[in-house]
Amino acid sequence: MKSLIQIICTYLLVALCMGASLHGQTNPPASMAGATTPSQSFPVSITPPLIDFGAIKPGSRQKGEFKIKNNGTTAVKIESAFPSCKCTTLSDLAGKEIMPGAELVLSASLDAPRTPGEKDAKVFVTIAGSPQPLVAKMQGVVQLPLLVTPSFIDALKGKTRGVVEISNPTKKPFHILSCDGQSPQFVDFDPSKDAARDTYRVRWDFSLVPDGRLQQWWCVETDVQDCPIIPLRIRHETTGIRFDPKADERRWFIPEAIAIAGKIAMNKSVELEIEFESSVSKGKPQPLGWDMVRGVQPLDPAFAAELISSKREGDRVRVQFRFTALKPNSQFIYAPLAIQTDTGSGRFFVAAVVSP
Repeated sequence: MKSLIQIICTYLLVALCMGASLHGQTNPPASMAGATTPSQSFPVSITPPLIDFGAIKPGSRQKGEFKIKNNGTTAVKIESAFPSCKCTTLSDLAGKEIMPGAELVLSASLDAPRTPGEKDAKVFVTIAGSPQPLVAKMQGVVQLPLLVTPSFIDALKGKTRGVVEISNPTKKPFHILSCDGQSPQFVDFDPSKDAARDTYRVRWDFSLVPDGRLQQWWCVETDVQDCPIIPLRIRHETTGIRFDPKADERRWFIPEAIAIAGKIAMNKSVELEIEFESSVSKGKPQPLGWDMVRGVQPLDPAFAAELISSKREGDRVRVQFRFTALKPNSQFIYAPLAIQTDTGSGRFFVAAVVSP
């Protein structure tokens, strides 16, 4: 009796499978397949999905290429290609067609900031008829000769104290001379009796800084020749948009409001560079004169500054200027300056170690 039931069940199962085949149901249900069938997907791909530049130098420009391939049987048209960040430059592919089986190269470059930390940007490519853009990503880690962990100061949500680790990847001993011009607060290290190391842990403490007076950057001075100053961005509620409340009014902002001069001599000028960007949303008109730089002025009489040149590159303006320390109050300086354009003025700072 049991074997007869098994035979009947087997016969019914075969009949059901044959019926499904006759009705054209040769593919498994979507819940079983776990993926969209090729006929339902848009036949254009972009590779690689990620370009990882790894460790990159501050202020460098990293170049890469993406390949956009038409995997379908009809030509497709690119409507636009645009980045998520103004630090990214792309080749113009708008209006170009890709034949079936063909590829198109999209050249892209990522401008690394001049301060340490992770940097990434996305690239969006819209195809005519596609409901969603193709997305690819570029990323890298800006590294100084000395490594810092973490690469920023987390002072958000009431946090006023913390520790950063600074190390030399070559394992060569070095010295930390000051932190924002003050004596370093070391963890498990006494500079009066301990020998120099290749790794230090240093405390930061903003508990005594009045509300609204916190700087955007915490700078560590070292005796390493090619890394005299390590700038760490301070993440705090008052160091972002609130630090520059007139950015929207003048229609531009300075993404990295610090220029690292390194070691300089007193009364001897050095040439530096700073950039600012349009704060107007993509596609909206920019006010006349937002990019017209009229000058770079010091906000402290102990310093002098002079505009050399300015050059607009898309939504960014690169400003070159001369800086001079006249009568600094200390060896380490964090000098306030301002860029003046036809639409307003914005602050930035020069960090330097001044020798007599």
